[in-house]
Amino acid sequence: MDSIHFDETQVLIIDEKLNHDEVLKKMADQLQVKGYVKDSYYPAIIEREKNYPTGLFTEAINVAIPHCDIANVNQGSICVGVLKQPTQFARMDEPDVMIDVQLVVMLALTLPHGHIEMLQKVVGLIQNQDVVKSIVHSSNQKEIYETIKKYLL
Repeated sequence: MDSIHFDETQVLIIDEKLNHDEVLKKMADQLQVKGYVKDSYYPAIIEREKNYPTGLFTEAINVAIPHCDIANVNQGSICVGVLKQPTQFARMDEPDVMIDVQLVVMLALTLPHGHIEMLQKVVGLIQNQDVVKSIVHSSNQKEIYETIKKYLL
């Protein structure tokens, strides 16, 4: 796995009601401001979501894991969006079905096989719905960062 940059500034607590594209833009912008991704990253994320949605239905708190080709990334990083007001994403396994998502884990990785390894770690996090609930109900950026870091890094 390549080295992944992730710190408190990469945890966005989003209080306002945003649509799917606005959430992804806000998160991609955070990665771009830091120089972790190229200008092409946000358009690539949007395009990939259209063709291969990343919403995961969990029967509790749903999660999305947007990512795109490594060609759009300068340095491996993660951005986490905690959505206080759910946003609709298309389901990964049923692209025509929309689900309310409250946690978005945006991946910007530089190794071709890195997505598989990181997706496995994210799934490990998602499977612990008590932890996911504590994340989405928290308004403490540092606390969210520390919790997620244990699972993903």
